[in-house]
Amino acid sequence: MSASTGKPQWRNLRILIVLTLIVLTVQGWTGDTTNLFVVTYTAAAANSFRGVIQNISGGGPILVWHAAEGVAIFAFSLAVLTMSLKSKPKSIRILAILGTFMVASAVMGAYLFVLSGFQDNAASAQMGGSFIGVYAFYFMELYYAK
Repeated sequence: MSASTGKPQWRNLRILIVLTLIVLTVQGWTGDTTNLFVVTYTAAAANSFRGVIQNISGGGPILVWHAAEGVAIFAFSLAVLTMSLKSKPKSIRILAILGTFMVASAVMGAYLFVLSGFQDNAASAQMGGSFIGVYAFYFMELYYAK
């Protein structure tokens, strides 16, 4: 990759990673707010994706916003992965793959948590732990994409 053609690609990748980190930061705040201040009613365990959507919407606007951020982060992670797979350094590709894996893990934890009617603490912990992993991998990728 020559310096003249590589710089715009690196710049776009770095901007996308920074944007993803900003949304992740807001996601952390809304997740903490939801966990501490939103009364997650005793929802019935959902049996379907529709039931998960009903449980989320029944939790109020902050929970809906938190879920929407999760969808956006998943889309951003796929975009970061796509851009990173075109890069020459192996470290950037590996970190993008690991970051996307952690986002998928957080999404799965969220889905299982809501599916359980907000009762499965292990799934909730999976969301939080995966969030930390995503944050770390994207900061490392940002470092190597300079």
